[in-house]
Amino acid sequence: MDIFDLVFVLCAVAFNLLIVGVFITTKQARPKLRQIFGVAFVSLGIPLAVVFADYLFSNRDLGTLVAFGFVLLYIAIELLLDYILKVDFRHKPIAHVPYIILEYIALFSLIRIAFSIDRTWGWMVSLSFWAVIAGLIYLYWGQEKQPAHTLR
Repeated sequence: MDIFDLVFVLCAVAFNLLIVGVFITTKQARPKLRQIFGVAFVSLGIPLAVVFADYLFSNRDLGTLVAFGFVLLYIAIELLLDYILKVDFRHKPIAHVPYIILEYIALFSLIRIAFSIDRTWGWMVSLSFWAVIAGLIYLYWGQEKQPAHTLR
């Protein structure tokens, strides 16, 4: 494993744990802390872009590069929608569903890339993914389900 692989794995775990932080602070109605977690999350785009450049120039396989592209695309969309345009898209299923699909593609891409580096790192990133799932359950636990007609 080289330094770029290590940076990738550390960023992948941080990626997942920062999402958990966003979920928890959202549930606890702590917008300032949520903003800190969110800014830290999109800031991961910088070291991940450096790692992507290294992977590109070191001729990593196309599957890894495509998976990595989805991760960077997700971070870019997060930055664009939440911090530049400040669009409240999460209450509109037509916009939120594709966002969620891209998020999960990015999450699974992190796991795929980590396993391509080393089995142990793959399991560590996978474990942090399950923390995301636990955070998501925590976020929605106890919320009343909204009728479908109010979601438009």
